[in-house]
Amino acid sequence: MPSTMGGRALRAGWVVAAMLLAAACSSRDPALTKPAALVEIKSPQPARIVWRTDVGAARGFALQPAVFDNAIYAAAANGAVTRLAPETGREVWRVTLDVPISAGVGSDGLTLAVASPRGDVIALGPDGGQLWRARVASDVTAPPLVGRGLVIVRSTDHRIAAFEADSGKRRWLYQRQQPPLTLRAPTEMAFAGDNVLVGFPGGKLVALALANGAARWETTVSEPKGTTEVERLADVIGKPAVDGRDVCAASFQGRLICADLASGSLRWARDLSAGAGPEIGGARVYAVDARSHVYAYGREGGANAWRNDQLQNRQLSAPLALARAIAVGDLEGYVHFLAGDDGAMLARLEVGDGAIVARPQRWDDGIVVQTTGGTVALLAFGR
Repeated sequence: MPSTMGGRALRAGWVVAAMLLAAACSSRDPALTKPAALVEIKSPQPARIVWRTDVGAARGFALQPAVFDNAIYAAAANGAVTRLAPETGREVWRVTLDVPISAGVGSDGLTLAVASPRGDVIALGPDGGQLWRARVASDVTAPPLVGRGLVIVRSTDHRIAAFEADSGKRRWLYQRQQPPLTLRAPTEMAFAGDNVLVGFPGGKLVALALANGAARWETTVSEPKGTTEVERLADVIGKPAVDGRDVCAASFQGRLICADLASGSLRWARDLSAGAGPEIGGARVYAVDARSHVYAYGREGGANAWRNDQLQNRQLSAPLALARAIAVGDLEGYVHFLAGDDGAMLARLEVGDGAIVARPQRWDDGIVVQTTGGTVALLAFGR
């Protein structure tokens, strides 16, 4: 296994195999990890696939599209980057880089960024032309965060490097001591004003200043527990959810927390072994655990509103809150729509062609997903 700041990384590819590690260690009964069978939905709500197109396979990486009003950018493991028209899925342009792609696409609509298994970071313009190329210390599996004049890259050794978006010059580098064993999971970052929020192994969420990478505040999502390295895995996973004055984050074998965005002060916490990052939607916070149970909590105090366990062990993606539903993708390419008020199953669509492991994206009032097989699709719910 590769080194990570003197420790070892637990490899999991695009599916965090360690998400079910605790259950697998406690029992070898395959029924405990068998994906739940899909049950017919009585009186399903209207849902349809507006369009779908092939952009190239992900080959084990959690590649996800960057979605804007007038463009969708998607990448494939073979180095292809494609711009699609959101209304129709029509290919506007496609370029193929001379390196494979393991992370992307990150974009602010003007600059696109992808990264390779060798640590290459490549920035492209909205026309697909290469702007610059840089290198980080190890491979990259999480999409670069692009905006505020920066391209921010998290490599699998948990170093955070910020590059100037126009020139590729490195502005700052942040690193910290890591636990001996960490999950190899694509954990995204998020902007919050003039900070970038980063979740780390050991259950820490840190706000870094965009200007120089200095830590503004740090809060504890969860404390490692247990006697073995595996039992003490408590990595913050997925993307921190940011809305208004709140930031919510979750950790494996740990907790879901919501904190004050300005200071990192804890508002509330609930025990949860997370399988993906949380989502804030209106007055609720939605989360998926390591067994693919879906939860809803009250945003203000963290009261448990509901739990849905009908999709157990289906390796769900992070949830996406829509106006009238919560959407999650699964290991067989299905997208499931759940009611936000009580978690009832409302509809299901089969996109197919591999798993949906990357975080679903919103376009207008629809949802954009990318499968590991290379399909990008726009889905509509309720119409």
